[in-house]
Amino acid sequence: MLDDVSIDTLHAALNGLASRQRAISDDIANVNTPFFRARSVTFEGNLKQAVESGKNPLLAEQNVVFSPEPVGLTYSNVDLAAETISSVNTQLAYELVLRATGDRFTILRTAGKAV
Repeated sequence: MLDDVSIDTLHAALNGLASRQRAISDDIANVNTPFFRARSVTFEGNLKQAVESGKNPLLAEQNVVFSPEPVGLTYSNVDLAAETISSVNTQLAYELVLRATGDRFTILRTAGKAV
């Protein structure tokens, strides 16, 4: 019953968003570290492609990309304002996916009681 592509997709999205948040937190923590290069994590395109092609969403690849932006005065290319905004957006997306996951389990629990 729990072998459901929607649950696997939500699980993969939560994993991707958690990886993104870890990268953002690491970037913020190293904002003044000389020669530190900011990173970003993308997964949405690969997740969408996996779902559309019928593949296991949990196997969708997460891509970590180092920022090509030039370094600043500290020889770091972390943009604190951009990282903060990205952190807030990621947190909101995580809460949305978490809510969708909870709603999905509520539907399954209700359907199980009806049987």
